[in-house]
Amino acid sequence: MRVVLVTVSRGRILPATRTISRLALLLTLLCVALAPLAGTAQAADSQLCSGYVACNAGTFTTHGYENAAGTSWWSMYAGINCTNYVAYVESQVYGVSRPSLLLGNAYQWAANAAAMGIPVDSTPRVGAVAVWGAGTPGMGSDGHVAVVEAVAADGSYIDVSQSGMALSGDGFDWERVYRTGGSWEPWPSSFIHFAGPAIPGTVPQLGLWMPGAKLAIAGS
Repeated sequence: MRVVLVTVSRGRILPATRTISRLALLLTLLCVALAPLAGTAQAADSQLCSGYVACNAGTFTTHGYENAAGTSWWSMYAGINCTNYVAYVESQVYGVSRPSLLLGNAYQWAANAAAMGIPVDSTPRVGAVAVWGAGTPGMGSDGHVAVVEAVAADGSYIDVSQSGMALSGDGFDWERVYRTGGSWEPWPSSFIHFAGPAIPGTVPQLGLWMPGAKLAIAGS
C-alpha cells in the first residue's frame, strides 16, 4: 500500500462583519473536507493489481513472466527487473525481433531504439514500451520501462504492466498512470513502438533490427 499525503490550503473565514450565508459556509467547509479524500482515492486506485497471483485474475495478465523471469531476454538482467520483463513481453508475447544492438539501461532504451530506426514518440499505443528517464521522480537513476496495456479513449491515462516497481514480493503490478497527475508514477517521457505481428497497428518485422531501418506504423 502506498501512502499518499495530500495537502490542502484552507482559506481563512471572513470576519463576521461580512455576511456569508450558512449554506455557502457549509458548502465551502464540505468541499475543503472532501478535497483530500478525492485526491487520495485517485492515487490509491492507480495500482490496479499487485503480485503475480492478483495480476493473473480478471482482465489482468502477467503474460506468464513468473515462469520466464529466470531467463535473460535481450541480454537484460533476469529476475525482478523492468527491462527483462519488457523484453520478454515484446519478444515472446508480441513477436518483436531481437534488436541488433543492446538497448542498455531503461533510461537509454528510447535513444538507442531511435538510433536503430525504431519509432519513438509521445503517443501511447497498446503494445508500446513506456519509458521514464533517469532521475524521474520515483524511478531512480536507471529510469524505468513498462508495457502499455491500455489507453483511455480520451488519452487521459494509460494502464501499464511492469516488473521491479511494485511493493509485492515478486515486484509485479499493473498501474494506471494519469497524464495530468494523480498517480504515483508520472507520465512517461516517451513511447517506443516496436513492430510485431501481435501489436495492434504495426507491420510485422522479419529478421533482426538494422540501424537506420524504417518501420511502417499505422497511423504514424
